[in-house]
Amino acid sequence: MTTFFVPGAADAGLPDAGLPDANEAAYRRLAGLAGAVPAAPGRRIRRVAFKVGRESWTAEVGRKMAGTRPEHRRRRGEVTTTTERLSGHATVLAIFEGTPFVIVTDEEQAASALPASESSPSTNPILVDKPSRIAHFAD
Repeated sequence: MTTFFVPGAADAGLPDAGLPDANEAAYRRLAGLAGAVPAAPGRRIRRVAFKVGRESWTAEVGRKMAGTRPEHRRRRGEVTTTTERLSGHATVLAIFEGTPFVIVTDEEQAASALPASESSPSTNPILVDKPSRIAHFAD
């Protein structure tokens, strides 16, 4: 299991506001910017899997978003299905549990803390109504 961290927290020069370390300060700051509630140690989310239309996506803290999309083609009366691999260009910084779940990435929008208008991997934060899988950090 992976120990809790926020990518880039140690390099961000964030004031620690009395919190024990830079990861805690960064996590609480991201929660505030995203309008989310920070989870207690042991309940912090490391990875979620979710669907957006026909696409299946995985968001994991410290990694770029990754997904797949089935492509159906008809040829000579037969339907073949292939899987197209998708990738995001933003790194996931934190995932917050709630209704909806909130995924914060390093996209420029996160700094302005504007709520996303719709759930898709191209907005920040990304809102996910019903994740299909959830994995927690080993706090």
